[in-house]
Amino acid sequence: MGTLATIILKTLILNITILFLSFYSLGQSKKFDSLTNNILLRIRTYETDSITKNFLKKNIPFLAEKPNKTDGWTAYPPIADTIITYTVGHSIVFPKHPFIDLGITHCKLDFLTTEKNNKLSTFQTYFMTFFFDSKQKAIKTFKMLCSEYDKLSKSKKITTKTDRQIAIYRNIKDRGLFPCVQFILTKDDLYHDKYKIIFGDILDLDFEYYYGSQQ
Repeated sequence: MGTLATIILKTLILNITILFLSFYSLGQSKKFDSLTNNILLRIRTYETDSITKNFLKKNIPFLAEKPNKTDGWTAYPPIADTIITYTVGHSIVFPKHPFIDLGITHCKLDFLTTEKNNKLSTFQTYFMTFFFDSKQKAIKTFKMLCSEYDKLSKSKKITTKTDRQIAIYRNIKDRGLFPCVQFILTKDDLYHDKYKIIFGDILDLDFEYYYGSQQ
């Protein structure tokens, strides 16, 4: 009888542990998404500020309003597409971030889109750039971002290249809006005594090379 009770108790503890870990993982994913979504101006959830929304309506209108669930796609036979496509940048500068305080002088939202015949086809990625009036302030914010994501992610990679620091954090459960975030601390392109942080969820090595200061 005692052995049976012990087995039942162990099974109950195991089930409770599994349930707790499931809730913890789900909560971790939500917090990862929430922090990233706030930094990226809540665009992914269609809850952005009015200035950003007007910018989206003008340049990337399908991201300005939440799509109707009843909307669908119509399939057509494939045709040869010989139209040349171009990568086009769209940007807007803010005197401060509308949702969080990062100790910046100003920040900028950039979109890279694909266009044909001067018409929008799709967007490739978007990212924020935060500008600082000193290296110390930029490093402080970079460390703060690392500290926050250290609490939310069990997968990270931080590297240093020349005068740049690159941080990559992954949401390993991959259940949310943002499976990965990356941010780069680098010198300002124009003012070498000032620094900036580039932040996005899709920043590859080519991006880091192109948008980081050229040494």
